[in-house]
Amino acid sequence: MEITIKEKTFNLKKTFRSLIAYEQATGKAFAPQTVTEYLMYFYCVIIASNTDLELTYDDFIDWVDNNPTVFKEFSDWLIEQSEIEAKLTKKKSVRTTKTK
Repeated sequence: MEITIKEKTFNLKKTFRSLIAYEQATGKAFAPQTVTEYLMYFYCVIIASNTDLELTYDDFIDWVDNNPTVFKEFSDWLIEQSEIEAKLTKKKSVRTTKTK
C-alpha cells in the first residue's frame, strides 16, 4: 500500500519492527480488536516503514481525519497481506507433508 504523508510518498510494509513498535506503544501483545488499537497499529506500520518520517500520533490522527478513506484502505491491505501469508503458509505445509 502506498501512502503520502507530509508530501512524502512511501510503501507500507508489514514487518516485525511494526509489531514491536505496537507492543512498545500499547504495553500489550499484538492482538488489535478496537478501532483505537487498529489505528495505533496503522501508525506503527507507518513509522516502521519510514524511519525518517517525523510524525506524532496526533499528527497521524489529524491526517486520518483529513483522509477518511485511508483507514478502510489500510484495513483492506491488512486483509490482503493476511491472505497472502495464509497461502504461503499453506503451500509450505503441503510441501512438508508431501516430502515426508
